[in-house]
Amino acid sequence: MKNQYDPRNDQKEFYKKNGFLVIWPLLSPIECKRIRTIYQPYADKNFAAVKNIDRRLPEIHALLKDPRIVQVIDNLQGCQVDALMTQYLYKEAGSKYASQAWKPHQDNSYAVVTPYGAHLTINILIEDMDPENGGMYIYPGSHVEPILPFVPTPSFHEKDKGEDANPGNLVEIPEKYQRFNLIIPQGGMLVLHGHAIHGSYPNLSPIRSRPMFSATYCNPNAEYAIGKNAHRERICVH
Repeated sequence: MKNQYDPRNDQKEFYKKNGFLVIWPLLSPIECKRIRTIYQPYADKNFAAVKNIDRRLPEIHALLKDPRIVQVIDNLQGCQVDALMTQYLYKEAGSKYASQAWKPHQDNSYAVVTPYGAHLTINILIEDMDPENGGMYIYPGSHVEPILPFVPTPSFHEKDKGEDANPGNLVEIPEKYQRFNLIIPQGGMLVLHGHAIHGSYPNLSPIRSRPMFSATYCNPNAEYAIGKNAHRERICVH
């Protein structure tokens, strides 16, 4: 895993083997600042996640279709993908949602995209990410698993249901996989296979937030769940 940032690595082969890929740098500091500025007025008092603003804000819709993102995903999937949804996670230092820590889960337990391998998520870090400020972790290679049995857990405004509530359809991790902490600089993009087991830590920093733009994509003609809160819909990005 030491070479994950090395641009000389074959991206497609790395993704196929590990179930994730880090692209850095993707966005400039100026672009990251602009995204944060756009989303700031939409934050509520608790800094809960905001979904699908791309459907009414042209600048975020353009980000969803940005060739720097789409070309990477098309290459990994071997076809022209479609988008499904976006969300922005503030993880603001000192906020109610700063303590949120996602349980180990597979994204496709929510999206239910078929066939296998037709679903992935991108996460763009608007500030540096590490374990202290609520960074993510992954279990490399776990994407080869089917959707594992899980404990259903609310994943949208779940903190409104109790201070101890944390999101993520919790799965039991097979012993052969080891946790790997992701440390990604500002402007980097994490690509996650829909079956890769991953989660996140609480933000314990009193001053460092971990804002992140996230979007999901799928192969053409793939089937998916619309979702009660996700409101997924097929969006052409080409």
